[in-house]
Parts: sequence; structure tokens; C-alpha cells
Amino acid sequence: MSEYLDILKEEVKSVETALREFLDSKIENAARLSSWHKQYYENIKEYMTRGGKRLRPILVVVGFKAIKEKVDIDHLYRAACSVEILHNGSLLHDDLIDHDETRRGGKTFHATYRDISSERGDGKEIAFDYGMTMAILGGDSLINLGAEAITAAKLDADVGVLCQHYYQFAYSNLVDGVLLEMNMITDEDSTSEMYLQMVRMKTAVLFDRSLMMGAAMARASESQLHAFMEFGIKVGQAFQIQDDVLGSFGDEEKTGKSTSGDIREGKKTMLVFETYDKATPAQRKEFDELLGKNGMSDDEVDRVRAIFRESGALKACQEQMNHLLSTGQVALDNAEPSLNPKYKNFLIEMSNFLVQRDY
Repeated sequence: MSEYLDILKEEVKSVETALREFLDSKIENAARLSSWHKQYYENIKEYMTRGGKRLRPILVVVGFKAIKEKVDIDHLYRAACSVEILHNGSLLHDDLIDHDETRRGGKTFHATYRDISSERGDGKEIAFDYGMTMAILGGDSLINLGAEAITAAKLDADVGVLCQHYYQFAYSNLVDGVLLEMNMITDEDSTSEMYLQMVRMKTAVLFDRSLMMGAAMARASESQLHAFMEFGIKVGQAFQIQDDVLGSFGDEEKTGKSTSGDIREGKKTMLVFETYDKATPAQRKEFDELLGKNGMSDDEVDRVRAIFRESGALKACQEQMNHLLSTGQVALDNAEPSLNPKYKNFLIEMSNFLVQRDY
């Protein structure tokens, strides 16, 4: 564990440095256009650098070092920032879609610009529309900046093209995953298999493509790339199921978000699908009456949690997480040539943490 934490601390520091340098270069260029452009990119930087685990760019770097520990390309960390920028672009748009007001202890992008509009005297409707418009542009800018980070890394042409392909694949899957998630809300025929596919597209894709991007820069074999893909998919799916569990059973002080929101919204999580599969007819009837009910009381929310437990849904989710985790970890053993043990062990430790975390 000590070696894992030492590597994590070192890589987070290097990623942060590269990210800030890249964003500062964009601010410098924007300042030549106008003070308004400069402020816009400063707000983007502030949004991105106020927190975050930097998990995805670290996976890029570890994907590289698991193949070739000695870094022999000049801008590995700049290229690694691409997936962090893409991730934050999707978060910025998610904030808008979900009408969230805060992210990591600060204002969401649309709230920032809505308030700017209000402060200059615009009416409520105009300010709302302005905030929405700027959030759309902000997310668009970040998604483009992520691709630009790969180009700016000055990789060999064939490697750069492959990394852009992985980036575009991830972005396409993110959008399609959100579309699938939105459709599942009203689709009475949605299943746990559809849910896992949605998670594969929306969450896990940035796990496996991050690893594959780093490995591609180290010129990995097809076997190594496939091992990373399988690991990323399974661990990403387990990660999201744990997110679902924390969304209903976590400690709000640790998670920083409500543990009743998913239940009140009637969100279709793996806990819900497992309840439908395992509940008795009486439990199912009560569950259908309560989940997503308008004006739910705290006692009714607690009753839904009780049904998750009593039906065996919570236990089933935990068993499924552990199965996905172990399957993903075993996939790393199939890489030929074998992965660097130091960084393979790092991935094992990281995946254990991600699935067993309580925040």
C-alpha cells in the first residue's frame, strides 16, 4: 500500500502541473482576443482545478509505465490531461442537465454566468438563458481542448492518430451512454443488462480508453491493449455500482451528496434492478408505490432502503461488484508480454480502493 500511495502522490502532482501549464497557455492566448475571453478561460481553469481525483490521466500514465517504465516521450502528461479535460467537459454539461448549483465546493459553470448576468442587471429569464448558453459553450470548449491536448503532445503520427481515435471513441460512448440512461428512465422494459451496457458506455469507457491511450504511446502489444480494455470495463462497471450503493447508503458528509436523491428521483440503479429481480410480490408492490413518489417523507425513503436490504438487492450488488472487480483484475494476468509488476500492482490497489471506497 505504501508504494501505491507514493506512486499516486507523485503522479497526481505531475498531472496537476501539466494540466495547469496547458490551461495557462490557453488563457494567455485568449488574452490576446479580449479581457472577456481571458476571463472565460480563467473560469474554465478554476472549474477544472478546484478538485478531483485525477484518476483518468493517472490511468494514462500508468498504462504507459506498465509497458515501458522509462518515459521516452516529451509530453506524456500533457496527452494524459486529455481524458481529464474530456471528463470535466461532460461534468460541466451534466451540471446543466441536472440543474446543479455546485460542483466540488464551488459554483457550477452555468450558475457562475447566470450570476454574472444578474449582477449586470439582466432579468431572471435572460440570466438563466445566458448561464445555460455559456455552460454549453464551456463544455464544448473543454471537449475540444481535450483533443487539442493530444495534438499538442507532439506524439509520433501513428500514435497520435490512435490516441485521437480512443478519445473520439470515448466521447461518442459518453454521449450515447447518457442517451441510453435518459431512455431507461421511462422504458419499462429496461434491464440490468441494459444498465451495465449504459455504465460501460458512460463511465467505464474512460477507464479502459485511458489505459489504452497510455499503452498505445508505449507501443503496447494487442494482447496488452486487450487486457487493459477488459480491466477497465469491469472495474468501471464495479465503480459505478458502488456509486449507486453510496447514493443510497453512503455517509453524506463523506460523499458530499444526498443519499436520498436517487430514491426520490426514482433513478434506475443496479439496486433497483436487483430489487425487481429478488423482491417478493408484496415487497415489489410497496417498492413500486414508493420509488420516485412525489413528496416522499424521510420515513418512506428509509423504507425503500429497507427493501433494498430485505429483498437481498444490496447483497446482490455487493457480490456483483466483487465479481466484476476480480474478473477485471485477473484480465491483467493475460497480457503478453507481462505487465511491469510495480504498475500492475498499482492498478490492483487502485481498483480495490475504487470499489471499496466510502466516498
